[in-house]
Amino acid sequence: MRTLDDLMPTVNFASRAKTQGDTDWGVRIIPDCQFLYVVSGHARLFVGQRQYLIHAGECAYFDSESPHWLFAEGITDYFSVHFDWHQASSVPVHPAHRIQLADREALIGEPINPVLELPPYGEVTLPTLFTVSGLERILTRIVIEYELEQPGFALTLRGLLMQLLSLIFRQLLDKGARLQASSRIEPAIQAMQEHPGKNWAVSELASLCGYHPIHFAKLFKEEIGLLPKQYIIAERIKGAKRALLHGGKLETISEELGFTSIHYFSHQFKRLTGLTPTEFRMYGHSPKPVE
Repeated sequence: MRTLDDLMPTVNFASRAKTQGDTDWGVRIIPDCQFLYVVSGHARLFVGQRQYLIHAGECAYFDSESPHWLFAEGITDYFSVHFDWHQASSVPVHPAHRIQLADREALIGEPINPVLELPPYGEVTLPTLFTVSGLERILTRIVIEYELEQPGFALTLRGLLMQLLSLIFRQLLDKGARLQASSRIEPAIQAMQEHPGKNWAVSELASLCGYHPIHFAKLFKEEIGLLPKQYIIAERIKGAKRALLHGGKLETISEELGFTSIHYFSHQFKRLTGLTPTEFRMYGHSPKPVE
């Protein structure tokens, strides 16, 4: 494709929506490209002959002119962003009237996965399904900017989309470099993901991997980009988002996820998501049109 510096991307549509039950969008061919990020619940995606299950915290990419079939199984909260990689104009062109419906027989071939060059690091391929931290904050800003249409919104959307793409490709680059080494701390990561509410000591996590605590903390930072404490807080916030959207009480969520106080929980939640727990719950439950 191009280098990151050569891109002139344009946001064509952006929304945050929630399905009220099983929702089938059918087999479609879109005129642009799309990111679908699941906040809670899950969706199933067929692109060509490949099938993907999109869980909470995961993002899917499907390309223009690539037949796909998307449906949500149950209540699913998600972001949807349609965009073009390179357009002279930054003004959004809504894709709705150019979307083509097709039969399931159209689901043939393989997904299209763009390759971007990031000098001097090399080429990075955008997979159909990926996990990147920090997407939710930028996606929220994109949706707000798109809906409000304030003066200069089109150029602002272009800038936010560039931030989003930079974040995605940077982390994909880092993950590729760390992929082989990540197995060295996998036992600790798995333990924190399965028991995020536990008050983990670095020595406990290090022992799971067979390392001295100091060496483990250094290795963890090198491979994940976060300290063990920062990582466990991020895992707790993931669980908190799911609990909030299912109506859990702040006090209960805070206690079950191992936060020392509601104030500390709220502070960490806003730091990572840009919203307070109450704002997140209200925004997550607000009805919005499905695209």
